[in-house]
Amino acid sequence: MFETARKYSEGTYYNKADLEKEMDYYLVDPLWREIEQYRSLFRQEFPLQGKKTYLVRNPMVNDTMAKTQEMMLLWLMKHQEMPQTEIDLFWLKEEEKERFTRLLIKMRYDKGINPCYLFQEIFDHFIKDRSKELVLRPYLEEETNNLLCKLFRLAMECDKRTAFLLYFPTLYLHHCFPLSIHITMEELMERLDRQVTDLDVTSNFLSLLEVLRLKFSDEMLSLNRKDSISLQKLDARELIERYPMLQKESITFYVAHRKLHHYYTLQDYMQNAGVCYETARYSMEKLVALKWYQKQKIGKKFVYFVM
Repeated sequence: MFETARKYSEGTYYNKADLEKEMDYYLVDPLWREIEQYRSLFRQEFPLQGKKTYLVRNPMVNDTMAKTQEMMLLWLMKHQEMPQTEIDLFWLKEEEKERFTRLLIKMRYDKGINPCYLFQEIFDHFIKDRSKELVLRPYLEEETNNLLCKLFRLAMECDKRTAFLLYFPTLYLHHCFPLSIHITMEELMERLDRQVTDLDVTSNFLSLLEVLRLKFSDEMLSLNRKDSISLQKLDARELIERYPMLQKESITFYVAHRKLHHYYTLQDYMQNAGVCYETARYSMEKLVALKWYQKQKIGKKFVYFVM
């Protein structure tokens, strides 16, 4: 029943205007009713701007979220230590900058701050219009709420200054503070359609995910090009210092098995590290995620090429 409706919700997320451009006018209304019926199965309330808006969390949307989160994780793994990059505080008045700088320093170096304290400081000292506090603060402070959804809500609900201020404690709560030197809230908001013209805001949300994915992919491509050269030159000690999240066995294996245009197998890893099949598979998948190896199936088994 829903095959046609699924086509316009899973491959590309059409709105009614998109549909009208693609087919005869008299076909649009009955098909649109079928599409909305299909999407109603996946609706999740997501109120914005005082309206009863919602997201459609269908398989395509969830998959896009998962891929974006994976790219974010890879970026964070590459940036274990936050570079000493100054954050531009042009949204703040001169008398506010010193106090906010102290908060940023705490977030940069202190892993034990209560995030509720950070939100309290920002609402008490930097945001004059406290109407957003009742709407946003409980949602932002709830750790189980998805970070991507929080960024979307900040972008859609706030002016640029307020979004800038609340961005940092939101990232800190999710252990993602280093992202603040790579992606700014202003950048997200400028490239996002912030007009709520329909109760279904899924298209707006997908636009934000696309901005993030492009940003991460550009950065990772650049990093991988540099790493493909430098990894060949680093010894085990240097790699262990640079990638503390990896097991020593994984790095030892890589150093002994990084000849270009050669492939290696899970059996090679098992013999080299003295581990079982599942441990070898998990370890190699981690190295694939870091782009140290490329995975390919030959016959009935997977092999791993050096990038």
